[in-house]
Amino acid sequence: MLRLLFLRVSVLAGLVAAAFVVAPAYSATITTYSDSSAWQSAASVLATVDFEGLAPANGSTTYTGSTGVTSGGAEFIGYTSSGSSWIQVIDTNFNIWYNFGTSDALRQNMDRPTSNSPLPYIHVALPANVTAFGVDLFTVSPSALSYTITVAGTPYTVPTSNRPTETFWGVTSDTPIPSVDLTLQGTVYNGSTSALLDDFRYGAAQGMSDAPEAATFLLIGSGLIGIAALKKWLGRNRSA
Repeated sequence: MLRLLFLRVSVLAGLVAAAFVVAPAYSATITTYSDSSAWQSAASVLATVDFEGLAPANGSTTYTGSTGVTSGGAEFIGYTSSGSSWIQVIDTNFNIWYNFGTSDALRQNMDRPTSNSPLPYIHVALPANVTAFGVDLFTVSPSALSYTITVAGTPYTVPTSNRPTETFWGVTSDTPIPSVDLTLQGTVYNGSTSALLDDFRYGAAQGMSDAPEAATFLLIGSGLIGIAALKKWLGRNRSA
């Protein structure tokens, strides 16, 4: 009897282990948006970070701490080529070239010491369980450069528009997005290029499914099939 019980437990354990081995790895499904209305229809906005009041009139505030600019529950950290923290909030009204119709905005200086130096970038650390974000983007010196925005390990190329038009870009995801990285393409060292963003909003994607992942279904199905097969086998052995 003990031997039979041990055999039953061993078979079930083997079925569960096999299910884990063959279960496919789960990956995030990201949907991108270039239209703010379409994104708003697909997301519930929890917070909007507009950076207003963080810079003096016609001036700027520089942040060099490890958490950068903390606003609306998110952290906006600028990294230079050397890896040090540096980012600004500026009043874009101070200069016509920066005036895209917004007031205070986040600015990352894209200057670097040599052409081979790493690109400066903006790292946005999001609160837990964020599954959607959207942002207005623009560039200065020159305008209309393209961003590389990395979400869940995948880089996306996002072209921007000529002054004075900001460019919206957003995503929804079926899994939480812990952070976002943004940098610019086509910059040159000592080129005085600036990456700017404003009205960063984040929240939850609409219609998030609470259903188990595919791997969970596979485990459940494999277990049920295994139990049924085991009962059948044991029944045959009892009647033998």
